[in-house]
Amino acid sequence: MAIHNPLVFFKRFLASPVAVGAVLPTSLATARVMASPISPNGRVLEMGAGTGSITQGILERLTNVTRLTAVEIDPELATEFRKNFPAVSLVVGDAEDVLRDGSGWDAIVSGVPFTVMETEKRARMFDLIKRQLNPGGVFIAIQYSLSSKTELERNFRSVDVKFSPLNVPPAAVYVCREPITDVSAT
Repeated sequence: MAIHNPLVFFKRFLASPVAVGAVLPTSLATARVMASPISPNGRVLEMGAGTGSITQGILERLTNVTRLTAVEIDPELATEFRKNFPAVSLVVGDAEDVLRDGSGWDAIVSGVPFTVMETEKRARMFDLIKRQLNPGGVFIAIQYSLSSKTELERNFRSVDVKFSPLNVPPAAVYVCREPITDVSAT
């Protein structure tokens, strides 16, 4: 099990609170809740990997580390991630660019703070996520409010919310299935 340094994460939050989106890394209990819908043999993209707190839960679920690709935009968090998970494929950059590559994923797991993202970028991200999910795939996102629920329901036919009070701050985990690709279907 990797050892996470919450101080590194907190320093990055202080430097860029909007980009980081949380004061502390996601708890392992919450990471396990997020990972529970993932197929053990699925291909997984983790967006906003940070120092790897959610990664730990994902790796406990997957049968092979090569099934996971992580993305982190912050170089300092990416450096800490590499220390914690040297075997995980890590892309240092914007998750939007990785989604454009068209690889297809069985699960996309997000620690990205959608609520503070510009409206246009958020719409592009959701569009790309829906296009990149394989049939039967799942999109899982952690957010710290319920304000994302309505927008997620416009993009997915099935949106379940699981609350994780053992996280600091308490979090909502959205489990989204059946992407709506035709806007007239809403």
